[in-house]
Amino acid sequence: MVFVKDLSKIGRPLNKCIIVDNVAENFVLQPDNGIFIKSWFEDTSDTALLELAPLLKQIVQKNVKDVREALRKFRDQMLEQI
Repeated sequence: MVFVKDLSKIGRPLNKCIIVDNVAENFVLQPDNGIFIKSWFEDTSDTALLELAPLLKQIVQKNVKDVREALRKFRDQMLEQI
């Protein structure tokens, strides 16, 4: 089941919002705002959010004007490593 999340409904600037979800279809309306992580259900050793912490901290520390651009760069770097 897909629960599409529409950031435009929360009344905050999209350039400052990030969706972290284990179902990419959930952020289909604002894909540039989304970070896809592996599912964590029943995984007591899940570290997905801890692994994201450096990226999220960097976005805050650099006072990034548009998180979508930062996430695009992150995705591009991840693709280069593959």
